[in-house]
Amino acid sequence: MICFARLLSLCNTASDLPSNRRAKAGREVLNKAMPPMTPKDPNPVSRFFGPPARFLAILSGWWLLALSFLTVAEILLRKFFSISLQGVDEIGGYTTAIVSAFGFACALTVKAHTRVDFLLGRMPAMLRAVLNALSYGLLAAMAIYGAWRGWSVLEESIEFQAHANSPLQTPLWLPQGAWFIGLALFALCAGAMAAHAFWLLLSDRAKLNLFYGPLTLDEEIEAEMGTILEREGKQP
Repeated sequence: MICFARLLSLCNTASDLPSNRRAKAGREVLNKAMPPMTPKDPNPVSRFFGPPARFLAILSGWWLLALSFLTVAEILLRKFFSISLQGVDEIGGYTTAIVSAFGFACALTVKAHTRVDFLLGRMPAMLRAVLNALSYGLLAAMAIYGAWRGWSVLEESIEFQAHANSPLQTPLWLPQGAWFIGLALFALCAGAMAAHAFWLLLSDRAKLNLFYGPLTLDEEIEAEMGTILEREGKQP
């Protein structure tokens, strides 16, 4: 909470400045409130899976941007020229499934998945470690089951050379293949994290709670401020 209080007081000071100096003051607020951060024994599993997961997440963002322009073009062509590009809604459906699957692993590596943890912080460290390991074990089981069922769907589409019953006549293995890549990466990441968590449960419970426990409020604030500083061209 010290980090949050310090940030709040600095922001209140910056808000009293004239508008032409507010942007510069905002950067100074972040620099003062955010001390240089050094990695504290980073999670090796997150470090390994982070780059490919982040690449897929960025790729998803660019594709969503392209799809938004395509949708606007479809709307304008229908409105003013009575012309349809045929299949934009179908592509949007594929996109929803694919980018969701691509985002699962990225969210996992940065602890962005929602956890109901209002009681966890009041528990003893030993019990927290057990529950953290159990939560990742259950998540891994769900992710592996999802990837297994996703492969079954993809395999069936390849075997029967299935095509979409739509104007595009899309070979279904194309969107399903991309969808399966996201599910498979999520399953691999979750499985590796679960195995690491259970190993730490036997060897180092403090690291288990550090790596696989939910983020504290101060950690969330520091992470957001670090992202802002990085965007400003400064190394946190």
